[in-house]
Parts: sequence; C-alpha cells; structure tokens
Amino acid sequence: MKLGRLVVGGCMVVGLLLAGCHQSDSSVAQEPTTPAQPPTPTTVEAAQPPAPPVVAAPEPAKKFVLRVNCGAFEPYTDKSGNIWAADQDFEANKAWGAEYGSTMDRVGAGVTGTDVATIYETERYSMDGYKFKVPNGKYTVRLHFAETYEGITGPGERVFSVSVQGKEALKDLDPFKAAGGALKPLVKEFKGVSVENGQLVIGFTYNVENPQICGIEILAE
Repeated sequence: MKLGRLVVGGCMVVGLLLAGCHQSDSSVAQEPTTPAQPPTPTTVEAAQPPAPPVVAAPEPAKKFVLRVNCGAFEPYTDKSGNIWAADQDFEANKAWGAEYGSTMDRVGAGVTGTDVATIYETERYSMDGYKFKVPNGKYTVRLHFAETYEGITGPGERVFSVSVQGKEALKDLDPFKAAGGALKPLVKEFKGVSVENGQLVIGFTYNVENPQICGIEILAE
C-alpha cells in the first residue's frame, strides 16, 4: 500500500490512498426549530363598581318673612326687591290680617327721609290689632308710622299704645312728636319676639285720636 497524495472530489487526502473521499450530507447545518410559545393569557379587567349618584345638598329652609303695606289695596315691591303685601282683614281661613279698623291712601303725601315713601302714604287706623299665624320661634318685628293726616298739626294730638305678644311695647306713642313732625317716617323695632303657640299678635290701645300704622315687618331670626 502506497502513501501518496490524491485529490478526490476537491478533497486532498494525505496518507493512505482510499477509494474516495466521502462527504456526509449531515454537514449541511439545519436551522434550529423555535419551540412554540404558549399563548399569552388574556387579561380580564375586574368589573368596576358604578360611581355613586351625585346627590344635591338640600337647600336650607327659607326663614319666614312677611311685610305688610298697611292700608294698601295692591302689593308693593321696594327698591331692594322686598315685596310688601296688600292689607287685609283677619279671617279664620287667612294666615294674617287686621282686626277691625279703616284704611286711608294719601298718594303723594310727600313723606321724606326714606327709600320706601310709598309705605307711609297708606295707613290703617282705628284697629284693635293684627294677628299673624307663624311657625314657633323668635322674630324681629318692625312697625312703621308716619303722621300724614292734615288734621294733626302738633304733638299730643294723636297718642296711643302698642303691645306685642300681649306685652306693652310702646307706651303713649305720639308719631308726630317721636318722628319730629308730620310727613316723617318713624320705625320701631323689637327683636327676640317669642312665638310658642303659632300666633303673633300686635295690639293697639286708644288714648288720644285713633291709633294708626303704615307698615309691619315680621322677620324670623
């Protein structure tokens, strides 16, 4: 057996001469197979509870307010937007009103020193009082007076007393004197008036000439 070189199929073999050079097909590289990936699980979002309904805050209860334009036949709205009710007589089916008396309207009387001169142009006179059905509680009561009768020309010609809830509030009131003359407004205010039986009463007592009043305000505190 001879040693020698032999080129077979492009292969050089040094050593023993062989019958041929064998190439295996296994020399061809195979791409590795990528293992299948498991499916990505689907994420299920937890159900969100519904948002609670929006509930509007309850409006505070409105306080009782009543303004009366005594002696007037029509309601009146002043410059501040306050409504003054027309006067009325008290009856069982009404929430308020005057007990007896007569009314007078002196349009253009010329009352000065007030933004609500209209209130002082009308009046109720010769009445026993006013009654108001109101919720129990505390109230501010304002009484408005003005001497507009041409027959009253000086102090002492009209004098009367006023009670609130049965207690004397104004003793021997002389509107002409207290206001400083005729055609001038006079306001008397009483705070903390207590109502425990659902009724607020204002009474008038004759002294000299007839009692009179131009306006009443009942305001819950």
